[in-house]
Amino acid sequence: MTATKRRHERKEVAIIIQYALEPLAHISFDGVVANISQSGFCLLTTHPLSKADTITVKKISDFSGRAAVRWVDRSNKYYCKAGLEFV
Repeated sequence: MTATKRRHERKEVAIIIQYALEPLAHISFDGVVANISQSGFCLLTTHPLSKADTITVKKISDFSGRAAVRWVDRSNKYYCKAGLEFV
């Protein structure tokens, strides 16, 4: 998605988070938020994600809540890059 199509401006960051893949809320995974906006964020993680997934974010700065995977890029063999929207 190009910057002109985004609803909110993204801010480049490097925030380590923990998240749970629903419905497996008892299992946590680590990831790095690469950029964030009012409506969503880009997540880098070694755990593969799919477009149909919803995650529960344990904490991003002052935010804890749910986010839905909107796109996934698995072109890197070491990590998965995903775009998520807060829900």
